[in-house]
Amino acid sequence: MAERNTDRIRYRYGICLNDNCEKCKSKEVQEIPARKEFVCPECGKPLRECPPPKKGGNTKLIGIIVGVVILLAIIGCIIAFSGGSEEKPVPAPVPEVKENTDSIKAAQEAAEQQRIKDSLDAVAAAEAAKKQEAEKKTEPAPATQKPAKSASGSKNLGYATFKGSWPNDVNGRMVFTSSHVIDSKDPKKRVAEAGDYVIGEWADGHLVQGIWYGSDNQVKGSVIIGR
Repeated sequence: MAERNTDRIRYRYGICLNDNCEKCKSKEVQEIPARKEFVCPECGKPLRECPPPKKGGNTKLIGIIVGVVILLAIIGCIIAFSGGSEEKPVPAPVPEVKENTDSIKAAQEAAEQQRIKDSLDAVAAAEAAKKQEAEKKTEPAPATQKPAKSASGSKNLGYATFKGSWPNDVNGRMVFTSSHVIDSKDPKKRVAEAGDYVIGEWADGHLVQGIWYGSDNQVKGSVIIGR
């Protein structure tokens, strides 16, 4: 259990939701060091957090099988040394037990991989449905309206400094210089402290989704607001 907790502190796990990325197409669970930005190494897009893949194992089952084999061997030795005339029991061949154990292990690993794949498919389907629903609700801009211009670099907002293309950026960084609500559209009104920062997707100057970090670079949580 201590090893599992240490692994969670050192690493974070997530999947890529960029349809154009090979990591997204393969549904690969990516392991990212905790102190690095939680983005896909392949395409640089933010990852969606998910549970770490469980390591398959059947140590308990192997222990039971080995115990049964040892017990049968002991009974055979007792009968052999007792001098009885009855036929000696033949212990189960060890290679056959090993073959059965390997088959059980392979079946369990296949079932676990399928469970992980089904879970990732469900997450991707939910995200796709949410994105499609948001696009349906978004009304097209009038023909005379000009799209907002994005300015690359750094923008001082008074309470924070935005690094990226303002006001639209798929991987912008908001570094807070004082205590302030992360985004006015956040229904939970989460407040970031000075030194905290958020990395994620921004649209029209508002956070769509991102990861919230503390000044010590530790993850405080995910913030998903939507458009």
